[in-house]
Amino acid sequence: MWLSKAISKGAADNRAQKGSVTIPGSSSIEAQASSNAKSLSAYAPYGYASSAPLGEEVIVLPSEDGEIAIGTRAKAADIETGEVSISSLGGAKIVLKNDGSVIINSLIIDKNGVIIND
Repeated sequence: MWLSKAISKGAADNRAQKGSVTIPGSSSIEAQASSNAKSLSAYAPYGYASSAPLGEEVIVLPSEDGEIAIGTRAKAADIETGEVSISSLGGAKIVLKNDGSVIINSLIIDKNGVIIND
């Protein structure tokens, strides 16, 4: 028992960590978690690409090839359960609504492709 406790004290922590982007980039980022993680590869679902801005919260995970970032904290305050929102730092936004409509910035397109004017 005491031996396993002594060994575990010296073992590296292999849990996911919350960190903050300190150097943004398109091919890799740097984030401050419990230590400074450099040249992190960022992973996202296939077909999605983004470059997390400075200060954005990310999850840092250990991997066989070093640490990786798996995404930023979701900010879904203005959408309903089941909806999807994509936004940029500059304010561009696309929302996939539960009723089948799509909002691109303020342009609303219904599920049949008809543009709805407010």
